[in-house]
Amino acid sequence: MRACMTQTGAMLQLPSLDKPTTLSFQHRSSGNYKVLIVEKSTDGGSDWTEIGRVNVGSASSYGSASMAVNEPGTNNTLIRFVCQSPTIYLDNVTVSLSTMGDEPTIPATVQVLDSTGTSVRLRISGGDGDGRLVAYSKTGSVTWQPIDGTSYSAHPVAVDAVTTAFVSLEDDTVEVTGLEPGETYHVAVFEYNGMGVNSNYLTSKVARLVVRTLEVPSLLVSAGQIDFGSHKVGTCVYRRLSLSGRFLQPMSINSIWMLTHEPFSLSLSQAGPYTAALELPFEAPTLDTLSVFLRFQPTALVTSEDSLILFGGAAQVKVHLRGSGSNTDARLWYISPDGNDAGNGSFDAPWYNLQVAVDSAKAGDTIVCRGGIYYPTFKKDGQNTTVRLATSGSATKRISIVNYPDEQPVFNFMHQPKKLGIRGVLMTGDYWFLRGLHITEAGDNGIKLEGNHNRIERCTFSYNDDTGLQLGFGHDFSTSGFGSSNDGSHCAWNDIIDCDSYLNCDADNFGSDADGFACKMHNGKGNRFIRCRAWDNADDAWDLYETDYPVYILECWAWGSGRAENFDWVQASGSFQGNGNGIKLGGNGTGGSSKGKHVVYNTVAFNCNKTGSVKGFDQNSHGDGVLVVNCLGFGNGKDFMFEKNSYQCEYYNNVCFGEIEIAAGSLNSHNAMLSTSDEAWTATLNGFTLNDYESLSETDAKAPRGLDGSLPPRFARLKSGSVLLDKGRNLPMPFLDEFPYLAQPIYGNARDLGPYERKEGGLLGNQVVPDRSTECRLAVTVSTHNQAVVHFNLQDAGRVVVSLYDVQGRLARTVAVLKAEAGLRYALPFDVSGLTAGWYVCRLTVDGKQLTTKLMLP
Repeated sequence: MRACMTQTGAMLQLPSLDKPTTLSFQHRSSGNYKVLIVEKSTDGGSDWTEIGRVNVGSASSYGSASMAVNEPGTNNTLIRFVCQSPTIYLDNVTVSLSTMGDEPTIPATVQVLDSTGTSVRLRISGGDGDGRLVAYSKTGSVTWQPIDGTSYSAHPVAVDAVTTAFVSLEDDTVEVTGLEPGETYHVAVFEYNGMGVNSNYLTSKVARLVVRTLEVPSLLVSAGQIDFGSHKVGTCVYRRLSLSGRFLQPMSINSIWMLTHEPFSLSLSQAGPYTAALELPFEAPTLDTLSVFLRFQPTALVTSEDSLILFGGAAQVKVHLRGSGSNTDARLWYISPDGNDAGNGSFDAPWYNLQVAVDSAKAGDTIVCRGGIYYPTFKKDGQNTTVRLATSGSATKRISIVNYPDEQPVFNFMHQPKKLGIRGVLMTGDYWFLRGLHITEAGDNGIKLEGNHNRIERCTFSYNDDTGLQLGFGHDFSTSGFGSSNDGSHCAWNDIIDCDSYLNCDADNFGSDADGFACKMHNGKGNRFIRCRAWDNADDAWDLYETDYPVYILECWAWGSGRAENFDWVQASGSFQGNGNGIKLGGNGTGGSSKGKHVVYNTVAFNCNKTGSVKGFDQNSHGDGVLVVNCLGFGNGKDFMFEKNSYQCEYYNNVCFGEIEIAAGSLNSHNAMLSTSDEAWTATLNGFTLNDYESLSETDAKAPRGLDGSLPPRFARLKSGSVLLDKGRNLPMPFLDEFPYLAQPIYGNARDLGPYERKEGGLLGNQVVPDRSTECRLAVTVSTHNQAVVHFNLQDAGRVVVSLYDVQGRLARTVAVLKAEAGLRYALPFDVSGLTAGWYVCRLTVDGKQLTTKLMLP
C-alpha cells in the first residue's frame, strides 16, 4: 500500500483488524521535521489512543518505523495514521497479528458433587472455552486473575500467597485434593481459549462457589512422599515430617500409631531413639502440630521403598518412603524457594541460590531443587547472577542438579539486564547432569554450554533473551583459550535429551539471534539432540551455524519459528529480524564455513512459514554434507532447501509436502514428495495427503510428554492404509546401544516413510536392538493372522532354543535355534498358520535354564 497525505489532519485508517500486535511501515516527506502520529481504537472509533509518532524527513529513500500495537486478544481493532504537517508519503504498511484464540464469552457453571475431609469433587459444565483453570483459596473470595499469554501448567501451582490453581482441561468432573478438614474454600473457574502459552482467559465472567470440607477424622502430614535419595551404606540421613490431627474421635486407647520397616525408622526427636513403631497419645478431637523425624539407614546397595502408616482416632494416612544405598560418599544438597543461603543445604535447612549449592558440590554429589520459582540473587563474580558450573565430575561420578520428584523448579532470571550477554547458566565444567529444570527470562542464553560429557534431560527453556540452550563458543575460537582451532575435544560429547525450548527472543537484534537450540561456532565432536522440541522461537528452531564437527539430531520436532506477533513483549527497537527457519544445518560466517557431516533422523520441521523463502530443513550453504533419514516437512516456505551441490549429501525415507530444492549430486532413494520440481529427489513416491496422518496439528505436537519423557503419541503418526506404509529402506538410527528407546521395529514388508513406523502387519524378519535390562524376559504376541512374535533378552550369552507346545505337551513348532548375546532384545517372528486356535506354551531354553510363557491363538 502506498499513500500520500497532503493536508494537516489528514488521516489514513486501516481496515478493522483482529488481534494486532506490531505495526511497521516506510515513510518519506516533502521537507524535514514532519510529524506522523499513529493511533488505535478498540471501541469502533469512539476513543483513540496514541501508540507512537514518527519524525519524517525528506531523504531520497524511504525510512522505516515499527511500533507495538499490543492488542493480541482484541478483535475489531482500528489503526489510523494522522498527518500533523504535510506532505507525508506512506508505503509498505505491515501489521502482525497474534495467533491467540478469541477470549471465551460464556463462563462455565460449577457445583459440588461430594466432599471429604481433604478433597472436594466438582462438576463443571458449559462454557465455550477449550479448557478451564480452577483456582481456590480458603482466606476469602478468589481475587487473583490469570494473565493472558501465560500458561499455568503445573498441577497444582501456587499463583499467589493464598491462591492455588490448576488446569482441568474440559473434564466435567474435577477433584480438588490436599485440603484441610472443616475449612471453607472459595473456588473460581476461568474459561480459556486453548492449551499452551497463548492462553486467553475469560476474567469478566467467572464461575464461583463456596464449599466446606467435612468435619471428619483426619491426620494431616506435610508430605505425601519422602525421597531420601542415594546415600552410602552404613550412614544415616534424616527428614522431618509435620503431623497434626483434626476431628479425631475418642477411642478406648487415645493414641496415634506410626509404623514403618527397616531401613526406615522414626522418632519424635532427631537425637532418637529410633524405632519401627511409635505410639503417640492425644486428647480428642485435636492433635496439635508436631514433628516426626524419619531416619534412612541403608544396609545394602539396593533401592528400598516402604510406607509410613499413621492411624488412630478413626483416621489413617500413608506416606511413601524411598531411598537407595550406595558405595560412595556422595552427598545430597537441597535448595528451595523458601530456603535461606544461611542454611546448611540439608533437607530441613535448604539454601535458596543454586550457585551456593553448586559451589559446595563435589564429584558424585546431587543438588535437589524443590518446586517453585527462584529469582537468583547470588553474584559469584560480584557483577551478575549467572550460575556458573565450572567444576567437573567424572565419568563415574557426575555432579547432578535435579528436580525433586513430581515438583517443577523454575529459575527466573528476569532481573538480569538485557543486551549485555549475561546468561542464566554457564556450563564450562565436564560431567554434569541436569534434569527437570525450567530456565526462563535470562539476559542472554538460558544455558550456554562449553564443557564436555554433560547431559541435560527433561529441561525447559523459555522467554530468554537469546537461544534457549546453546553449545559452542564465539565466532573467533582463539578467544576461548584453547588455541586457534578446536581439535574436537572442547564442547564435545554432550547429550540434550527430552528438552523443550520456546518463545526465546533477543532484544538487541530483535529476534535475529534467538533460536530454540543451537550447536554452533566451533563445537566439538559427538554432540546430540534426542527427542527435543523447539517451537515459536524468534530466529530458528535449531541453528548449526559455523560448526566444526558433525551434530546429531534424532527424533526432534521444530515448528512456528519467526512469528513476530509472539514477541510484542520484547523491548526492542526497529523491525523484527527473526529468520524463522526450522532445522538450520550449517552456515558460513566470519569464522569460516561450517564443517562436519550432520545427521538427522526421524525429525519433523513444519509451519515455519514467516515468508515463502524460510525453510523447514535448511542447508544454509553448508558444504560438508548431511545424512537426512525418515524426516517429514510440511507447511514451511520451503520444506527442504539444500541448494549447494555436495556428493556428501544423502536423503532416504523422507516425506515432503511442499516446495523443495535439492542440488544435483546427492545420494537419495525411497523419498516421497508432491512437488514436480526437477531440482529434487529422484524416483519418488507421490499421491499422499494430510489425511495420511492421525494428526499434523500444533496442538498435538505441543501435547504433554509421556511419563518416560517420550514425545506425544498422535502427532506425525501414519494412519492405517496410508500409501506411505512399507515404502522405505531399513536404515537403523545410530546410537541404539546407548538409547534403545529410539528403536522402531519394522512391521509389514518394509520401513514406512517418515519419522514413525506404524505397528501394523507382521514383524519384518528378526529384530535385534540393544537392551540394558539385567533380567531375563520372555513374551510372545500375535502380530497377524498367520504370524506371532517371540520377544526375549538374556542376562548371559548362550545357545537358545525357542519351542511352542500345545496344551497336551506336544511340540507344535520349533521357533528358533540361535546363539544369543546378553544386552540385546530379540524379536523373532514365526509362522503360526495351520495351528488350531487355543492355548499354547512357549518355552525358551538356554544352557539348561528355562523360561516359559503362554500364547493364545485366536
